[in-house]
Amino acid sequence: MLSHVIFWAADAGITFGFLLILVRWIGETQISQVTYFNWVAGACMGNVGANMLTSQSILDVIKYATILFFFSFATVIAAWLSLKSKKFRDVASGVPVVLLKDGEMIDSHLKQCKINHDLLIQLLREQGYFNYRDIKWAILEPTGTLSVLPKEEGHITSEKGQNPSSQERRTNQHIK
Repeated sequence: MLSHVIFWAADAGITFGFLLILVRWIGETQISQVTYFNWVAGACMGNVGANMLTSQSILDVIKYATILFFFSFATVIAAWLSLKSKKFRDVASGVPVVLLKDGEMIDSHLKQCKINHDLLIQLLREQGYFNYRDIKWAILEPTGTLSVLPKEEGHITSEKGQNPSSQERRTNQHIK
């Protein structure tokens, strides 16, 4: 029984250390700007890491460590290709999609992104824009965030007469 506990502790330490090294190798951009590609790559690495943790033999630990190494290598190559090739970046990370232009919703783009009118209006309200007709551009970014540019005459202003910060918009959207 003691030999099993020693093996499990060593396995946990090796897995943790190996994952730490690989995550540092992949880089901070994978974490700071999560795209669907990065999220899937991270989920796969977590799954292989979990398999490595539950290994029953040192051979299994080596097998999963090898798989993790090559998967991480492929992720680094994909990140490098994303820097070098716009076509690859568009396929791997996606492209921004205009959902609203000059106060008009673009239904074909909403359908493509699987967003209905109510959800878009909710996303705009969460950013402090309560009338979608006052929006010049609303763009769904590849990271899943919504970028909003209000029209000049209809944009929300803070007490200072400027476009509000995101903190002011979050504070102002609560009903008093």
